[in-house]
Amino acid sequence: MCPSPARTSLYDGAISCYHKQYEHGKGIIMHVVVVGGGYGGVKAALELSKRHVGRITLISSHDYFLHHDSLYATATGKSTEESVIPLNALFMHHPRVEIINDTITGLDSHRKLISSKKKDYHYDILILALDSTTSFLNVKGIKSHAYGIKTLDEVREFQSHIQDEVIQKKLDKEFFVIGGGLTGVEMASALQEYLQLLVSLYRLKNARPKVTLVESSSRLVPRLSRTASHAITKRLKSMGVNVLLNQTVSALDDNKITVEGRIFPTTTAIWTSGTIPNSFFKANADSFNRAADGRVYVTPYLEALDDVYVIGDASTVKHSDYSLSVYAQATHTAKNISRRATGRHQKPFHPRRGPISVPAGAHWGYVEWHGMYLTGRSGLVVRRWLDLLTYHRIMPLKMAIPIWRSHDVRDVDDIF
Repeated sequence: MCPSPARTSLYDGAISCYHKQYEHGKGIIMHVVVVGGGYGGVKAALELSKRHVGRITLISSHDYFLHHDSLYATATGKSTEESVIPLNALFMHHPRVEIINDTITGLDSHRKLISSKKKDYHYDILILALDSTTSFLNVKGIKSHAYGIKTLDEVREFQSHIQDEVIQKKLDKEFFVIGGGLTGVEMASALQEYLQLLVSLYRLKNARPKVTLVESSSRLVPRLSRTASHAITKRLKSMGVNVLLNQTVSALDDNKITVEGRIFPTTTAIWTSGTIPNSFFKANADSFNRAADGRVYVTPYLEALDDVYVIGDASTVKHSDYSLSVYAQATHTAKNISRRATGRHQKPFHPRRGPISVPAGAHWGYVEWHGMYLTGRSGLVVRRWLDLLTYHRIMPLKMAIPIWRSHDVRDVDDIF
């Protein structure tokens, strides 16, 4: 037993007690296992480390953190440094965090074990922060023939395809982006500028590439305001992007796409529409209470089971598909675990949606928050500051700034 400290807070006293127990070989207060190396998992592990809460293990399928908010830019020739950050670099000053490269497949909550094909891992507290996966919505040929920009492998495959198109001088055609949400808008506008750059760079005088964005609803970015939809649609059209609304893709193959019964020749279609929770939750469906769309119900404390937290877009919590909201969930979970370690009560999480932003080209952006909005260059400036904020949430400013600035660097020479 540790004596109650006279001149320190309850938290400091408990941590002091922990260090004394650890030094005398009497064990560790708790072992927290975090699964997922994305926004939620990385942020949770960092916050737990700052609070000195027991032993922390971060299990990730990759040895890098993927900054999804900038993958559209990496796919269209910008530096990979802004999207791919080694986990070892992020946890350089957090030696209490053990990083394990593995893919978790099973959960035994009664024995407090999670498992992979390699081994079992014991936990005292578990945080599941697994990224969602792509849903192809049963559209014929999409899975086989469309390109994605959700993973690093997908981005590299797309870059390789564009390289082949340039070498074979096949840029004089139509490129399709399917899905008019935030990612689709970002991708369509960036691709339009990228193709024009390649035409100029490689002197493809007769090439007239065309980008078409297809959205099944009546307006772009339907989850945002009508003001956003109007401003963004006007911007894309001014850039030369063809916008098709109220139209769905029914089939795709090697050299053509079918939209509302019409057939268009193309060899490039990028799928940005549709996500589903990580397959882990379906594989372990008996352990979770899930909604019809596969997401997991959690308590106000973000717990799905006793000692098992689920954060990020796999949960039914509002706004869980925005990076800043996921950061907030991760920080709140770490605080609650710290409270538990010191005998205090947990506090409920109150979801809030932060500012929403979308760039459309190198010199234009849109931002809205609480009924206020910015467009044009001022909107882009705010978007870029928000990008810096997402980096700074998981790394020191002196590390975040160079990565943030790499957005202005193109890797055209390296790729081609």
